[in-house]
Amino acid sequence: MDRGAGGPKLQRKLGSLLILIGCILLFSSGVWALEQKAFSLGIDFNDENILEEHLDLLPEEIVSQNFPSNLNDQVKYFVKYFTLTKRRAFEVWLKRSGRYLPLIKAIFRREGLPEDLAYLAMIESGFNPFAYSRAGACGIWQFMRGTARKYGLRIDYWVDERRDPEKATQAAALYLSDLYSIFEDWRLACAAYNAGEGKITRAILRYRTRNYWKLCRYRYLRRETKNYLPKWLAALIIVKNPKKFGFYVAPDPPLDYEVVRVPGGTDLRMVALAAGVDFETMRWLNPELRRAKTPPYATSYPVKVPFGTASMVRTYLSRVRFIYHRRALRYRVHRGDTLLKIASYYKVPLRVLRRANDLRGSLIRAGQILIIPYREQASFYLAQARRGSSSSATYYHVRRGDTLWKISRRFGVPVEKLKRWNSLDSNVIRPGQVLVIWPEA
Repeated sequence: MDRGAGGPKLQRKLGSLLILIGCILLFSSGVWALEQKAFSLGIDFNDENILEEHLDLLPEEIVSQNFPSNLNDQVKYFVKYFTLTKRRAFEVWLKRSGRYLPLIKAIFRREGLPEDLAYLAMIESGFNPFAYSRAGACGIWQFMRGTARKYGLRIDYWVDERRDPEKATQAAALYLSDLYSIFEDWRLACAAYNAGEGKITRAILRYRTRNYWKLCRYRYLRRETKNYLPKWLAALIIVKNPKKFGFYVAPDPPLDYEVVRVPGGTDLRMVALAAGVDFETMRWLNPELRRAKTPPYATSYPVKVPFGTASMVRTYLSRVRFIYHRRALRYRVHRGDTLLKIASYYKVPLRVLRRANDLRGSLIRAGQILIIPYREQASFYLAQARRGSSSSATYYHVRRGDTLWKISRRFGVPVEKLKRWNSLDSNVIRPGQVLVIWPEA
């Protein structure tokens, strides 16, 4: 009787289990179909099987200008990595690439380089001119300071031309050309761009091979260098046909700008105001300006403004008379000077003086020129508002031994007016300071 009673119970349990299994299978097939649909729309469900289908359709030989490479496991891995794990970042890179690719490709064409090398900047920085690495590399092309200076890029307290897309790309083109002339192989040249020509040369001599893929089998090269070429080739596969991998990103329009020369020390915010655009637009057009001001040691400086606004900016700046927020004095070091003495004399923090002159320590030498920045109160003057349109101000550079009283006597204006025109709270002035002096009616 117990066995008879147990039979129906067991059958009911088995029936319930079969129904549950059927539901699970039905649900799973629905999810799988949903994942396929989602992937085609660029939604990441981490389904590597779909990717494998796409990769299987690719030719075993990846043809890129001048340097074909095999579609090996490393390249396939990074196609999956960019398409799945790093998908959102890659979308940002694709979008941002539109701003700079036309410029980069034009420079590479002019220098006789394969255009596909332009996508190395995607691996280096994601086309971000403000990118910095932990090692100190900077800009779209991630130049280290030494290499940047070797190829003519200026780096100081005010300007870092590694962040200038045009100048940095020109330097990168020259560097890549030099590397190709050394190795006569684009794979090795690209590896040397990442690791340095010395490292790749030593690897070739140590392992007696010029085959990049064979060199990567050994432990001598860093993982970053071993992954560098596969990452770039994987990026090329995707950017050549982004929709196949579910990327439907519209690239940003290319940067379209004009160049206007403005006085040294001009604040980018004022140029943005003159051009009728927001500050961020000006910042992205002029990423090399580290302090959002043109360098005060320059008589004039070329600033990029949105296309069609140059005449507006020139007109505005011609009407505005101003003393800049930050000026700088050029000081020649004398025998016996120390950085601390100079900083104390000009009341400039020692760390600021070091940064202004790109000094790592406090060592200076006689005859060296130092840039000594200091803060001044901003005094903006609209010439037509204060005076008639024919009036113009005189700009006087304070020298050693000058006092407000001496300057007032020299120009025939009261001391109080000098202080008011220059927003001075006291009679203290410093050598190198610039004073605005309006003609008396």
